[in-house]
Amino acid sequence: MEYQFTHTMHGVVAKCSMDHEAFAHWLNTEIANKPEKVTTILEHITQCKQAFPNPYEWAFEGKEFSLYLDTDEVMVKANSFEAIFDDVEMEDGFSFYDQESIAFCGLEDFEKFLLAFQTFLRTYH
Repeated sequence: MEYQFTHTMHGVVAKCSMDHEAFAHWLNTEIANKPEKVTTILEHITQCKQAFPNPYEWAFEGKEFSLYLDTDEVMVKANSFEAIFDDVEMEDGFSFYDQESIAFCGLEDFEKFLLAFQTFLRTYH
């Protein structure tokens, strides 16, 4: 996952590569103003690693986006994601994918993303 953090007059803003845009939206809307939540999430990542190969799952439900962890994958999804499909019928063989509404990455990549965010915050505080 590629990402970049910038500091603006509105605070820290994250940007992610195209396949991972939802992670940036999640961080910007659910975490940027509550960076103390990162510590809790990192603790659950540690628990996921320690539980492997046994299953471990944890969810962080936010106002606009929710985060789901398991022993090897992380998913972030807009809470309104299912509502997008209510009125949309897809032809056979086609699928709908909204890169700004849902994204997946490995547990270790996500951990690096959060640690980089914490480091970036320390440089501006």
